[in-house]
Amino acid sequence: MPEVSFIISAHNCVELTRAMIDSLFAYTDLENQELIIVDDASTDGTANYLRSIRGKPIILTNEANSGFAKSNNRAARQASGDYIVFLNNDLELTPNWLDPMIKLHNSEENVGAVGNIQRNFETGLVDHAGIFFDLEGMPTHAWKNRKRLPPKTSSERNAITAACILVQRSLFLKLGGFNEAYLNGMEDVDLCVKMKSEGYRLLVSHQSIIRHHVSRSPGRHRFNDENSEIFRKRWSKYTAQFGAQEWPAEYIHRYARYWWRMNPSLALKAFSRLIFNRRKFAESEFPSIPESSAKDC
Repeated sequence: MPEVSFIISAHNCVELTRAMIDSLFAYTDLENQELIIVDDASTDGTANYLRSIRGKPIILTNEANSGFAKSNNRAARQASGDYIVFLNNDLELTPNWLDPMIKLHNSEENVGAVGNIQRNFETGLVDHAGIFFDLEGMPTHAWKNRKRLPPKTSSERNAITAACILVQRSLFLKLGGFNEAYLNGMEDVDLCVKMKSEGYRLLVSHQSIIRHHVSRSPGRHRFNDENSEIFRKRWSKYTAQFGAQEWPAEYIHRYARYWWRMNPSLALKAFSRLIFNRRKFAESEFPSIPESSAKDC
């Protein structure tokens, strides 16, 4: 049985898909692995190109455009690897992108999924280093538009994007896969929050760095409002708890170098909540630290 099943869903954008597949073959040891590609009712040259790929990947064809969730769920049900790695067709992979994700997954406990650093292909700036939630419980990419990488070798987040995500196949199927009520948006955040609610951890490897042609798939944002409303009804009360803790610091950090771009009311709210959170932490955590731990610090 293969260790990893790589799953790619593509709707048109054949040249991006070609570049993605070329980078996968160039920077990934595919021996004894499995590659599944879903042609989601493409109307350009995608079908002909997929038939030309060496190594005879498994090609699934949708008669009608089904979207990200349904296409990837279909492929996952046919996968046989211990892990599934979902990959957008508008990525370009880099050397040593996969091993840090697998090693991070295997070195920690209760891991639900592992993501990585994604740089915007055009600007070179970080586009994704995990996802945080705002005060209303809605998601935003962390570390966005920064030149430098986050500190340390990894971080734990409350959600990560499925543009590139590693998850155990058994867990993915156990949780029911991506929620098919969403259409090309928020289904990955929904899955992560479901994992979080069941005690699993979401990790980001800072040693795995890839490039992303952000939001190039046709119709990528067509259903943003509908997807957001579904997520809001399902999860926002739960994720707002995360937002109360992480949004203040994230907001201040994002605009620290460009303070003149801050919204005055949001900046005031962020600073006041940050002070409140630190006082709350000091009052609740410091008295309970054992003497031995205090000495270690």
